[in-house]
Order: sequence, then C-alpha cells, then structure tokens
Amino acid sequence: MFKKTTFIAYCLTAWAAAAGLAFAQAPVAIQGGTIYTMAGEPIENGTILFRDGKVVDVGKDLKIPVEARVIDATGKIVMPGFIESHSSSGMSQANETNSIVPYVSVLDSIDPMNNYFRQARRNGVTTVAISPGNSTIIGGQAAVIKTAGEFLDEMILKPDVGMKISLRPVRGSRMSHMAQLRKALNDAKRKMTDDEDDKKEDGDKDDKDNDDKKDDADKPAASSAGTQTTNDELNEAMFAMLSGDLPAIIYCDRAMDVAQALRLIKEYELQATLVLGRDCHKAAEQLAEIDCPVILDSTLVYWDEDPRTKEETRVVVPEVFREQDIQFTFQVSRAGGATLGSSYLWFQAATCVKHGMPRQDALKALTILPAEFLGVEKLVGSIEKGKDGDVIILSGDPLKVSTWVEKTLVNGQVVYDRDEDEQLKRLLGEESNEN
Repeated sequence: MFKKTTFIAYCLTAWAAAAGLAFAQAPVAIQGGTIYTMAGEPIENGTILFRDGKVVDVGKDLKIPVEARVIDATGKIVMPGFIESHSSSGMSQANETNSIVPYVSVLDSIDPMNNYFRQARRNGVTTVAISPGNSTIIGGQAAVIKTAGEFLDEMILKPDVGMKISLRPVRGSRMSHMAQLRKALNDAKRKMTDDEDDKKEDGDKDDKDNDDKKDDADKPAASSAGTQTTNDELNEAMFAMLSGDLPAIIYCDRAMDVAQALRLIKEYELQATLVLGRDCHKAAEQLAEIDCPVILDSTLVYWDEDPRTKEETRVVVPEVFREQDIQFTFQVSRAGGATLGSSYLWFQAATCVKHGMPRQDALKALTILPAEFLGVEKLVGSIEKGKDGDVIILSGDPLKVSTWVEKTLVNGQVVYDRDEDEQLKRLLGEESNEN
C-alpha cells in the first residue's frame, strides 16, 4: 500500500506529465505584428494561429483560444522562415571519396546537432536543401529538411529533391570529366532500356502462357535478371533521374559549363535546377531559352577584368538575369575570405533591391520562390492555412542590417529566441550588463 505522501507525489508527477503533454500540443498564437504572408498584402496588427505544427488561421481580429500560448509581436515583422535552396553544410563531409555515387544520400551524413543548424535558426532559416558538394561528378541525392529537430527523421521535408551533378573538373581535364559523366549516364540509359525490353518480353510471354501459370513459374530467367537491374541501388537512382522522377541539380562552375549543362538537359531529357558559379551570368541569354530554376552564386556584385584590354567592368549579376526575365534564388558563402554580408540570405536579397529589383520579388526569392523550386510550396514558403508553422519574428525591416531575428518558429514551436541566445550575448558583450 502506498503511503499518503507517496500517493500525493505520484499524483503530482502524473499531473505534471499530463500538463507538459498538453502544453506541447497546445495552440500557439502570434499577435500584434505586421504579417508578410507572401500570399497577399501585408496584414497590419495581424494574428497567426498554429495547432499541431500547422497554420490554422491568419488575419485580423481572430479569436484566440484561451489555452493558446500567445507571443506578442507588436511593432515587429512576421514572415515565413527563409529557405536556403542549396547548401552543403550540416554534414560530416560535403563529398564522397568516389566521384560517381548516385546511390548515396546526404541523409546518411547529416548531423542534427551540427552548428550549421543553430546558426540557421539564428539567421531565420527554417528550411534548407542540403546537397552533395561541387567537387564530384555524380555526388548523390539531395534532400530538403527543416533546420530544427532532435532527430533527422523529424526534420525531413522531402528526402529526394534531386541528384547532384557537377561540371567542375575534380581531377584531370574538363574533357575527361565530361567523358566519365556521359559514360555513367549512357550506361544507366542502356540498362534502363534493356530492363524495359525485358519487362516487355515478360509481358508478352505472360499473355501467351496465361493459362499455364506453372510454366511461367518455371521460367524466371529473363524476369529475374530484369528485377535485379531495377532494384540495384545505383541503377535505381539513375533511372529515377533519367525518367524525370528525380530532378538533376547541376553545378556550373564557369559560363562555358552552362552550354554543357543545357546539352545534357536536352540529350537526356532531364528535369534540372542549375547552380551557377560567379561568371555564369555570361550565359544568361542561353539560360533564358529554357525554363529551369536558377540558383545564383553567392558573389552578386564584382569587378570583371577583360583578359585582352585589362579594363575592369562592374558586374551586377542579378541585374543581368532580371534583364533576361530569369527567376532566381540565392546561395550564401561560407568561405573564409568571403564578405560577411554574403553569408546571409537577407543580405543577398537586399543587394538585389539596391540594384533595382522590386522589394516584393526579393522577399519572394527568400521564401515562396525557393519553395516552388524545391517542390515543397504546399508545405512552406508562405503563411497560409494548412501550411507548416515555419515563421520568423523580426525586430524591423527584413532587408535592413539593423534588424534582428527575435524568434524563429518551426512547425509552430519556438526553436530560437534571441533573449535566450547566450552565445550571441557573449559576442555582443551583453552578459556583463546582467551581472
């Protein structure tokens, strides 16, 4: 028999556990801010309601459930979390030792505790497409994940967003690089055709011998061989790309690589996204002829020297692409010598606005446009009923350097709070004011 004190302690423990569960499932409301939904006009003094990780409603004068946790965003800007459309961060390594590994997935290498995700949440990034690096030929499969979660399984948004192909030579010449790439593509195409022929032959045999199932069971040779080819991991991934089910993510290091990429897209009928190097703007006219997503290099403005005259010309990369009416999203730089600004998505958008891009288009390039590029626009990229509760609360204008990310929410839960960011406080020397 329980002692009275033991029984009371047991009841309190059970109540606390139940209360904790209820809090974890309780609705959340953000109230009082200016909401950029990216699906319509801004909503002044608006409210967003979340339940079970989804947006339940957004608008003015909404009724807030009494059990909801209310976050006051008065005087703040609330908008969808930023989406990084191409990154090789968050993994133990960006590339595999072997240069042709289509069966490899970045999911095997992503570490949810990697510092990249902590920084991403601090910078307002809630979704990222993680891809194998650029030092490869066929580097494996990319995935779209959220930037918050204790375990990888709960972070995955889209596990198979594309197959990484790089046109930058790793070893040897561009000619040998392309030869290896074409050989891998041609081998896969040939096996895919053979497999389809085997299946067709098996279908014909089944039609002829439909009344004799025993004979069909005793003659598995052709069918078995075809099954082995289809289920082979290497061929399966390549088949998915060549059949258009899995997009190709093609990295073009130089402008000359763009022509090669366009040839590959046409020859192998690839659905593709192009990740561009700095001088690929020189091939903008060619890119304008096809309809495929474009992700710009992190360097958006630079001086280009003519190799013959030595004259320098200032190049504004987004301006060139806008003149060709090409939609694009951004990358950020994590190289040691990069400018600080290009390490942030908001800075890339602000740079575009500075050089003539409409403000709304720049904000879309941070949110709904990359979501569309990645095929996850039904889940993220805007604040609408039924979408994931991925939003950020900003201290001011999202494109101003003085603005801070105050809070980041993923799936309707606060995963970053500036007031609790001890690392940032130490960096700014604010901890001394509290002591």
